[in-house]
Amino acid sequence: MGSSGANARNADHDRRIDASARRRQLAEEAARQFHRRGFHRVALADVANAVGITAPAVYRHFRNKKALLVGAIDSGLDVVDTAFGGEPALDQLLVNLAGAAVERRDVWVLLQRELRHLDAVDRTPIQARFAEFVARLASRVQAERVDAEEGEVALLVTAALAALSSPATHDLGLPPEEYRRWLAAAAVAACRADLPVSSAFPTDAAADVPTAEPRSRSDMVLDTAIELFHEHGYAGVSLDDIGAAVGMAGPSLYYHFRSKSELLVTAFSHATQWLAINREGRRRAAAIGPTLEHVVHQYVDFAVQRRHLFGVYVTEAINLPPEAARRIKDALDADVADWTAALARQRPALTEAARLVLVHAARSVVNDVVRIGRLHTRPGIRAELQAILDAVLSADVEG
Repeated sequence: MGSSGANARNADHDRRIDASARRRQLAEEAARQFHRRGFHRVALADVANAVGITAPAVYRHFRNKKALLVGAIDSGLDVVDTAFGGEPALDQLLVNLAGAAVERRDVWVLLQRELRHLDAVDRTPIQARFAEFVARLASRVQAERVDAEEGEVALLVTAALAALSSPATHDLGLPPEEYRRWLAAAAVAACRADLPVSSAFPTDAAADVPTAEPRSRSDMVLDTAIELFHEHGYAGVSLDDIGAAVGMAGPSLYYHFRSKSELLVTAFSHATQWLAINREGRRRAAAIGPTLEHVVHQYVDFAVQRRHLFGVYVTEAINLPPEAARRIKDALDADVADWTAALARQRPALTEAARLVLVHAARSVVNDVVRIGRLHTRPGIRAELQAILDAVLSADVEG
């Protein structure tokens, strides 16, 4: 009787809220939880409890958890849609998009990390909607840069959106207006970066090039796991998938790694070791600290050369066990500190907050350009990325 009475009260409470308002509330709460914890770690009951209803009541608004993910992403894209209202010019559009990025920090992560959990029927309309936003931004950039070829425009637009996405992975705790102004400045700078002449470059887009040295069976398993994690996401790959791809029965992998989690931790350890080795080399080479140009060059080089490993490093930290996650975060913080210190030496008048916004925006440009589409195959992509990052890290705001 008590349980049925509580359910009735919850149902009455649900009815007191307009159905569309309740749907929006659930979608926004789901977006926050999927962003923070990952799609597979969130249950419908978690979202229901957060808004004060029972889990069964969610089904009046969403047929299942995947439908809730669709609603979560759509609710974020609704905010992005408002940025295009009135067909603003490029600078104002980027200011509006920066506001949307600060307001809905979750949307970019949901698009990049969680969208792949949906089947094609649910995924395609979301991809089409986002592609329309990209095309509308690209048309503004093309109108300003009439001599830019299509691939250059695609690169600049991806870079600008990547800069805008940086609040999704790094909450700097800044006042929203200050965050918006610096984020918009970074995106504007990305769109207006002076790209080197592409004909001057040899083809240098070699990603994950195998070495001539013989690889052990363990190395082959790890490399295969990294490729699959990069393509399908950690949660979407099983040990059987890895074994099949490397020509081994799933249980045979236990001779090399104790678990799928150990494979992920090992991949992250390789990435952080690379960053640590290069960070120590930079410090030995420069008594007062490495130059910003050197820091940028090494990060870009790592991203392009080890694209699959880099992609896992950027997107899958949420799946690390707690102790490994803390260790990886410390390594990441140390690398970011090198960037901010180098930027401080180059631009001492910048506030610490402004430096952090620009550094995270610049690193996000690299993170997205090497992972999304085929941009990483462009001849001279390293030099193009360095030119865009130079523009982003040189960005300023008026007043």
